[in-house]
Amino acid sequence: MYKDMYYHDDLENLAEEVVFEQIHFLKEGDEIEVPDSEVSIQDIAAIALNNMPAKYCCNFLEKREPGEHLKDEVDDLRRYAKRQVLKAIKKVQAIPHD
Repeated sequence: MYKDMYYHDDLENLAEEVVFEQIHFLKEGDEIEVPDSEVSIQDIAAIALNNMPAKYCCNFLEKREPGEHLKDEVDDLRRYAKRQVLKAIKKVQAIPHD
């Protein structure tokens, strides 16, 4: 309710994009077998995101090309996201949802 009063589409959690970026890179690479189904991908993303800190921004330019003040944080987030996505993949492989 209150969110609708103030929310605009510009507010975004960068961790979401980074997690899906890592899922994509891992799917394209040879490091690990990534489940293909839409349900599995969503499960992997949800598990990884639940174990990550949020990193919100609301500026369009920051989302596409983070400035120096944000670049190091985003790089750290990418490394952490990869670890969390790898853990999530193993979890989904062990207990598939679909």
